[in-house]
Amino acid sequence: MATPSRMDGPWPGVGDALTNYLERRVGGQTGDVGRAASATQAFLIFALVLATSYTVFFAVYDLEGLRPVVYVGIGTVVGYLGALVLVRTGHQLTSAILAVTFGTLQVAYATQYIGWIAGIQLYLIAGGQLVFMLFTQRQWLLRWAYLAVAVCTFFYCQLVVPEHGEDFSFSDSANGVLFSVNATLTLLLIYALAAISYYTAARVRAAADNAAARAEYLANTDELTGLSNRRPVVRRLDELSVSTRYAVAIADLDHFKSLNDTFGHECGDRVLAVVGARFREGLRAGDSVGRWGGEEFIFVMADASLDDAVVTMERLRADLSAPVPCFGHSHDVRMSVGVTDAQPDGMAHRALQRADAALYEAKAAGRDTVHAIADVAPAPMPQPPQRRRRS
Repeated sequence: MATPSRMDGPWPGVGDALTNYLERRVGGQTGDVGRAASATQAFLIFALVLATSYTVFFAVYDLEGLRPVVYVGIGTVVGYLGALVLVRTGHQLTSAILAVTFGTLQVAYATQYIGWIAGIQLYLIAGGQLVFMLFTQRQWLLRWAYLAVAVCTFFYCQLVVPEHGEDFSFSDSANGVLFSVNATLTLLLIYALAAISYYTAARVRAAADNAAARAEYLANTDELTGLSNRRPVVRRLDELSVSTRYAVAIADLDHFKSLNDTFGHECGDRVLAVVGARFREGLRAGDSVGRWGGEEFIFVMADASLDDAVVTMERLRADLSAPVPCFGHSHDVRMSVGVTDAQPDGMAHRALQRADAALYEAKAAGRDTVHAIADVAPAPMPQPPQRRRRS
């Protein structure tokens, strides 16, 4: 079963790095809560760097005029640090609430103080997507509540707050630089969130595909021997029975019950696993082998005559005679085989009946042998005599 090592899409290495980072275990959390905790930690680090940078910038630019904004920035930085401690100690929900609340309040206050022309309110645009990463599916009410808060706060800042602050106003050139920086960072944040969402969804789809393939494999495979079980063998028989001639063989390990009774089922399982591996290696490409049940195995050979099938089974019977090691001792394994051929008549069940009858004959003949029963074509139905027309 193939497992994709990398996800498809543009820049798959970047996507892998982002999703791997966001899926790291944070605070001992796993699953949906763990992913939300990891996303919260990543956002808090980004927001902490951004809030610290702006706080330092405002303090250096004009501490006297921007003192309230600096104080709010310091309080926000302390709040982010506390939220980081909480998420690292397993408090995902509390840290997510603090992260979104502090971020929204700082953006709203800074925009109110210096005016919307600086573009600080633009970060709220990314908040609409961010809340779906910071909160889990079970916390859906908080998702929509904070989404509504972000939307309302953005429109308030954009439509109600004046272009320039009443208590402080940057110069036009400074506002231009601030707007460009904020717009660029907002755009990069939105792109990053979109990439994370895309690659997370791709990873979830890949995991679902792998799980489905694994389930299909387990449903069609005998766990002990690694061979197919009855279902895919029957499906293969049904396909061949309507398309081409084929041969069927049923093999039964001789005296296997006594081996189990004497040496235990653990040794019997070991013998079955080795026998299955030898059967799998000894068949030609296109032939199928499966565990029919217990110590019985079934072989399906496409485009094979009865003679070809007998030769193949005789070879497998000879290969099986090599001793099988089993926990300090070894066992000589023998098998009886019944073989038949069949035409594409859609009667696979009849071929199975003939192979089983041939196996019974092999057992009755003393075991450790191959017996064959040929398919007998049905005699043509007699045609009624044609009536002559009267002249």
